[in-house]
Amino acid sequence: MKTLGRKSFASFLGAALDVARWVLLALLGLMLLVVVPAYILDAFVDLSWVAPPPPGVVLWPSLALFIISLLAALVVVTRLRRIFATLTLGDPFVPQNAANLRVIWMTLAAYELVRIIISSGSMLSFNMAGAAQQDSSLHFTLHINGGLWLAVAALIVLAEVFREGARLRDEQKLTI
Repeated sequence: MKTLGRKSFASFLGAALDVARWVLLALLGLMLLVVVPAYILDAFVDLSWVAPPPPGVVLWPSLALFIISLLAALVVVTRLRRIFATLTLGDPFVPQNAANLRVIWMTLAAYELVRIIISSGSMLSFNMAGAAQQDSSLHFTLHINGGLWLAVAALIVLAEVFREGARLRDEQKLTI
């Protein structure tokens, strides 16, 4: 099986990214249309007879972080779809691919920073409320995702490689 062009591995991955995009959109729609209103309703109606609710200081940041992660994944998948579209056409070194890779690494870095801030703020609020002593089943640790930061570094390099490749391709087109 060839790697670039029509009926290639790149076109298969592009189709898989299309499916992933629709799944992410469905999850985001479910979160915004069902889950968030349910949490808001739970704030005004006592549903503790159904199940004991987790502390709000844990619940709302977790919900916000999940929605932010869905949005970040949607941005990454959308940009990857654009890159794989050029791979399917057999023309990977276009300037737009470098820009797409730049957006991907910036999205991943911003997501990780937001995740650290939200989880640290949630942990601080939870500990200040004294709930950590009451419920020993909830433990927080600050986790920095080293693999994600390594991926960001690799994407920075790849974005520059694609930018330089596009520049060389344009320069080569001008030579006779």
